[in-house]
Amino acid sequence: MSNDKQARNAGVQQHQKSKPASDLPEELTKKNQDYLYHLKKALAAEPKLTADKQQAAIDEAISKMLAGQKTGQTARQLFGTVTEHVANIIAGPKADPNAPQNKWLLMLDSSLMVFMVFNLMYGIMFFFANNSKVQTGQAGILSELILAIVAGYGIMMMQTSMSARGKKRIPLWRMLIYGVIFFIVLTGTYTLVMLIPGPLNANLPAPVYIVIGVVALGLRIYLKSHFNIKNTVF
Repeated sequence: MSNDKQARNAGVQQHQKSKPASDLPEELTKKNQDYLYHLKKALAAEPKLTADKQQAAIDEAISKMLAGQKTGQTARQLFGTVTEHVANIIAGPKADPNAPQNKWLLMLDSSLMVFMVFNLMYGIMFFFANNSKVQTGQAGILSELILAIVAGYGIMMMQTSMSARGKKRIPLWRMLIYGVIFFIVLTGTYTLVMLIPGPLNANLPAPVYIVIGVVALGLRIYLKSHFNIKNTVF
């Protein structure tokens, strides 16, 4: 019996040595201390996390555990299993779906969309019509680019205004006024770009328009995926 008791005492002492009290805040419950102990071991075994990131994750976990204890929440309820929590730490914070989008990325996306539509439209049209029937400058590549930039800016402003919340939200009547102003500006821009001389704004062959349109589409898809651009027209 004495040998068994000594063995048990030795096991307890070894467990206590592997889990120093100084590393486990006394303010935490026993369950949370045990969770924190295994969390530290899991973080230390993860090569993707530096010592600073490990300590930051531990400090954050302790802070949330202490706050959770006030409402009776355990670490398991707050973070899930230790394995799940470590995976979330490695993945980093999730992007807020309601966070405001970068205005310039929205403008670029909208401009690419308009530029794509123009090029595909003229490319298909020129397959069935003689290029000479289309006035020089009407389908010029420079005209398309300028119109796409102006339209992209206007669409971006409309998008950001419609997605605004709270006090920043613009009334519907003001949105309608902005829409009318945008249409007038776009029409005036179209009239002006028609005056750009032919050598600088010449029409292109139909296949070239289609290729440019497809490239613009591919670039837009890549940018939307790479920068996680949301709340776009389509």
